Amino acid sequence: MNPYHLVMAHRAQGYDPLLADGKQLLDGIIVVKADSPITSITQLKNQKVAFPSPNAFGASLLLRSLFSKAHVPIDPVYVRSHGNVYRAVILGEAAAGGGVNATYLRERLEVRERLRILYVSPGYRPHPFAVHPRVPHALNSAVMDGFMKMKGDPSSEALLEGIQMPDPIAVTYKQDYQALENLDLDKFVVNDAH
Repeated sequence: MNPYHLVMAHRAQGYDPLLADGKQLLDGIIVVKADSPITSITQLKNQKVAFPSPNAFGASLLLRSLFSKAHVPIDPVYVRSHGNVYRAVILGEAAAGGGVNATYLRERLEVRERLRILYVSPGYRPHPFAVHPRVPHALNSAVMDGFMKMKGDPSSEALLEGIQMPDPIAVTYKQDYQALENLDLDKFVVNDAH
């Protein structure tokens, strides 16, 4: 699940993370057109900024919080996917857009060449595989063992890449996600967002 959704689910029902990708941290990024004169987020004041959805952790919550803390009001536009964010910026439908490093790097070169990364957030542990506390410990262990066996099996590489967890590692709430509570993102969460 989304890292911040884990925080919310942990608070509400005690969900705990089991596994997450250990290969790469999740960085929120703000992109502009490659030839844009914009060099600072302050220049985006009152501009349209595209985001995939209101509650995307790295691509929206984290970045909207950045604008708020910098006292830079923006006009957020939600375009349903990271790919749509990048294309909205390229087409001039938004002055900038929020994404994450992983989705940006998966874009075709001709898309990336038309964009410039304006800002990169601090990195956070990416989307965890999480469990409800009623799930028996033995089942949690079996799931973890299964993922670890896949990690060492070359025939499973494509499957793990497909779920964006090429290097599954064991994670804990306290060590890997509890710090997200201090980001004060609750005020940016949109309930019933589609």
